[in-house]
Amino acid sequence: MLIPQFSIRVLLAVTTACAVVFSIVGLAVRGSAWATAVSVGIGSLAILVLVSGVLFAVVWLFSVATSTLGRRGARSGGSPFRSESGGAPFGSPGAAGDGSPTPEPRDEVPVEPILVDEPPVVPEES
Repeated sequence: MLIPQFSIRVLLAVTTACAVVFSIVGLAVRGSAWATAVSVGIGSLAILVLVSGVLFAVVWLFSVATSTLGRRGARSGGSPFRSESGGAPFGSPGAAGDGSPTPEPRDEVPVEPILVDEPPVVPEES
């Protein structure tokens, strides 16, 4: 579809928002201090969004241009963390099946639980 579809509710909301913003700008032109501050804030946000969009477009175009120039092969769609041997990179060393030695298990020291039968008794002051 060449023409996007808008609902009348969205068009009325946008028209109302624009009317409020431009009436505040009109008050700022007439000399109201608070309206000038609000207009500067709204203008700053608009410029921020515009500059961010332009910078994103420049970086995106640069990444598209460099990815087509230096492409080594088709993307496989795999994980960038996959090791060359196919094993899990963060798993145990012997689990990958690549011949690396499996570490010896450590001696476990049992932890004795602390049992509390009754709450501590606080002496009463007289």
